[in-house]
Amino acid sequence: MFSYVFMKLLEGRPESYDRRVERVSGGHIRAIKEQIVDAIDPGTHVLEVGCGTGELATMIAARGATVLAFDASEKMVAEARDRMAREGLEEKVTVQSMAVTAMDRLDAASFDAVVATLVLSELTRDEERYALRHAVRVLRPGGRLLLADEVVPRTTGRRLAYQAVRLPVLAVTYLVSTSSTRPLENLPETLRHLGLEVLQEERSLGDAFALVVARKPQQDKEVEA
Repeated sequence: MFSYVFMKLLEGRPESYDRRVERVSGGHIRAIKEQIVDAIDPGTHVLEVGCGTGELATMIAARGATVLAFDASEKMVAEARDRMAREGLEEKVTVQSMAVTAMDRLDAASFDAVVATLVLSELTRDEERYALRHAVRVLRPGGRLLLADEVVPRTTGRRLAYQAVRLPVLAVTYLVSTSSTRPLENLPETLRHLGLEVLQEERSLGDAFALVVARKPQQDKEVEA
């Protein structure tokens, strides 16, 4: 079972990050990104939280959407901007250096979709809640939130198997990078509590990874920041 804590070990070399992640994940990450792109309508305005090297933003822009992407890593932002320049997408994709804790700067109801892949699991619990509240706030009525991340398996047996594989890798990752990840718990329930309608929850990799798609009601409700 692939553990996404390996990603922390790969972030030091942004220029080869996507290629290495694909190799380690057996192509799973790319397949998830393609699913996300398929759910994006051409002509829409998309926010990507934690864009990394900009691979997903590039794919979304190629579908005909415009993207505001941000990441807290200066190295990743630099690589993402270089990618947009190489692809000729600088007018379609804006890349900003920003942490999730600055999402309150974004205008309310200004995006048709918000996407995040393997981002929330890198945050503290408070940061996760903050990011989700503002993701809902910046969505237009009827807009969709698409999240792909590491999650806690739903059955005891799978949780035990997951921890047996994950904990040794987690320890090595922390020793090397002094950082870690935290699998998400009860994500669909959290999104429902924020007023979203959960349209899809697709589990994979031994129930330890989820793609969740949720929609903001057409009747907009104010989300407390």
